[in-house]
Amino acid sequence: MMAINQGKQAEQTGQAADAAKANVDQTAEQGRQFADAARDGVNKLANLQEQAAQNTKQIVQRSVETASQQAREVAERFTKTLGFTGEDSERLARQSKQNLEAVARCGTVLTQAFQDASRSWFGLAQSQWQRNLEGLNKLTRAKSVQEFAAIQSELARENLQHIVQDSRAITETSARAVEEASKAFASVAQAPTLVR
Repeated sequence: MMAINQGKQAEQTGQAADAAKANVDQTAEQGRQFADAARDGVNKLANLQEQAAQNTKQIVQRSVETASQQAREVAERFTKTLGFTGEDSERLARQSKQNLEAVARCGTVLTQAFQDASRSWFGLAQSQWQRNLEGLNKLTRAKSVQEFAAIQSELARENLQHIVQDSRAITETSARAVEEASKAFASVAQAPTLVR
């Protein structure tokens, strides 16, 4: 009788182990499917972001061109209205041209910096997604609670480390863009004042 009970208990334990393994395999497969779907979604978002960045660049360039043209027209009307002629008119025209060129250069630099930062953030988000999915796969393969906890703490540390590195890279890119924009204005500010 005891042998029959032990046999039934062993059979039940085996069935439970098989069911647990099947559950783990199913969870891992669902994790892979989720990872594939998420990867496809991220790729589609990347394409949309690139298109939005191009559209933004075109809009800003058109706005800068329109503003420059309008400023030239206003300067011409202003000089005609006030009666500036000859040397004074040429000085005003040169100064206006330099100012408009500085604004255009600054606008171009800042637009490019905005696009670069957007691309960087999106690329970083995409990388983070990939790392999270890989981490999820690692967690599904854990064979014990202790291994699960060790993997989870390692993933948390790595994620924080990546956030710090990624933030530093974006900050450096933004600082370079601000420096370039400052140079555009500094070149005009250092020029002798042309209006008396």
